[in-house]
Amino acid sequence: MSIFDREVDIIICGGGSAGSVIAGRLARADPSLEILVIEAGMNNLDHPKVIKPAMYLSHIAPNSDTAFFHLGRKSEHLNGRAPIVPTGKILGGGSSINFMMYTRASGSDYDDWKQPGWSAEDLVPLMKKTETFHTEIGDPGLVHGFEGPLHISRKQTGKLGEEFFKVLHEYGGIPQHLDLQDFKSGHGVQRWDKWINPITGRRSDAAHGFIHPAMRENSNLQLLVHTRVKKVLFEDNVAEGVECLTEIPGDPTGPYSQSIKARKMVVISAGAISSPQILQRSGIGSKGFLEKLGVQKVISDLPGVGQNYQDHQLLLIPYKASDDTESLDELLRAEPSTLVRWEDDFTRGEGGMTSNWVDVSAKVRPNVEELKGLGPDFQQAWKDMFADAPDKPVAVTGIVGCYTGDPLEVPKGKYFTVFSYSAYPLSMGYVNITSLEDLDSPPDFDPKFLSSPADLSPHVWMYKRGREWCRRLPSFRGEVEVGHPKFATNSAAYCNIGSDQNKNYDENSSKSEEIQDIIYSEEDDKVIEDHIRNTLQTTWHSLGTLAMKPREKGGVVDSCLNVYGTRHLKVADLSICPGNVGANTNSTALMIGEKAAVLILEDLGLVAL
Repeated sequence: MSIFDREVDIIICGGGSAGSVIAGRLARADPSLEILVIEAGMNNLDHPKVIKPAMYLSHIAPNSDTAFFHLGRKSEHLNGRAPIVPTGKILGGGSSINFMMYTRASGSDYDDWKQPGWSAEDLVPLMKKTETFHTEIGDPGLVHGFEGPLHISRKQTGKLGEEFFKVLHEYGGIPQHLDLQDFKSGHGVQRWDKWINPITGRRSDAAHGFIHPAMRENSNLQLLVHTRVKKVLFEDNVAEGVECLTEIPGDPTGPYSQSIKARKMVVISAGAISSPQILQRSGIGSKGFLEKLGVQKVISDLPGVGQNYQDHQLLLIPYKASDDTESLDELLRAEPSTLVRWEDDFTRGEGGMTSNWVDVSAKVRPNVEELKGLGPDFQQAWKDMFADAPDKPVAVTGIVGCYTGDPLEVPKGKYFTVFSYSAYPLSMGYVNITSLEDLDSPPDFDPKFLSSPADLSPHVWMYKRGREWCRRLPSFRGEVEVGHPKFATNSAAYCNIGSDQNKNYDENSSKSEEIQDIIYSEEDDKVIEDHIRNTLQTTWHSLGTLAMKPREKGGVVDSCLNVYGTRHLKVADLSICPGNVGANTNSTALMIGEKAAVLILEDLGLVAL
């Protein structure tokens, strides 16, 4: 008698960016395949907070039901704070709740992985396949796609974005680019593209692009939501299915356990924090660690499971804007007139609801003088990682048209926020399960932010640079005290709260030379460092915990995404990245989905469409 409650051909554990692509591509290539996508969160179909781009900040609210919030260990490097790392808890994963910034990695990032079939040259065609690129700049690098299911667009840049674009170039000396997403440009500022359909104004996420259209055409693609995968079930070392728990909203008698057989393959695609936990509960990981937890049979001794955790480390620095600045603040304060107007505009694919309010961003590298000030630890990192790779940015930065924190923290008004994240931090952490049976038992998770001495000084540099850029914007009206270092009142760096210094700024002529750079003392630098330790956070870019590299070097999967020591089991999400990518990670996650679909179809003797 079968132990399984149901059978399908392929089980995809996780309906995030990569999992959605895999499901859609497999269903299209062979409609007879019975495919089941198991998603821990809810269905995102036409969810208003997903499809309306301006609603994206709601997903990081403490009461959000579209994200998991993973609590890390308290860290001395964060002044005793315990970092919180959110991940997607909804179909579409990060693509349903992220900031929609269309940001590609550098070509050398993929080449550095040194895996057959995973060079930039191999992967660019897959990235082109995913997208329909609407921005009318041409395609001089032949790197964009124009027939894919996901839409990328760039609407008219607002006044604040244009100011930022101009100042970064004229004062900051940063080259203006039409397209930094060409896999080779590591230093420049551009009017930024977004994962938004320019016709409908809707977010372009992976589930709406791949899963929902396929399900309308093919009843063999099935979806199981509100369901967490507990473990993979094996016969010897062959993956035969999964055990999972379904929680029906409003039903207090759950969760309900079921076992589902996969006749052909199990694909783990639950993300860099959840995927290693599924493998560990399945008996895959460090043999000594698993046996201490009580695992009776270790399927594959892979010490790299859960190790090599990487992320980007983010600073958000807020500023006050002039009263005539267009911003997202009115929506975040739920002002009735704005809500009514924007909702009406959205029905026509227009208005403020159709934007993420991130119009201009940059990839930046320090100049010679700035590099001297970044200290010996980072200078060594520069020699090792950046000096011979001009396509690698040290940081990614940009401007958001609102105060990104709790709107109740600041007086009613207009704001903007400058974000910056380190593109290749050296700090690496880990995630491990704490229970084999209890899925609600929090993992032992330590992102180890700022644990490498080389990671701090780039943030100090970016705070200072960002502040100088903002002081030269015509819309600048001072720093927001709650979001800045607590400089001494007699310091030259003391924040100019509520400044009107640019009130009469002539937009037609640059007056940047009339504003002198702030001179920071050693004590000021210590205050900045302390502020960074108190406020630095995740960029939602978790990766690396099931690395694709040789087994003897701590690898977990091979270049075909097969888990070492097993059969019929693959991993396909950001956890397989052996090294970081200097960009927002959605493009890489989608590419991994495209690559995985090709590899799976090859295993099945089918041809990818």
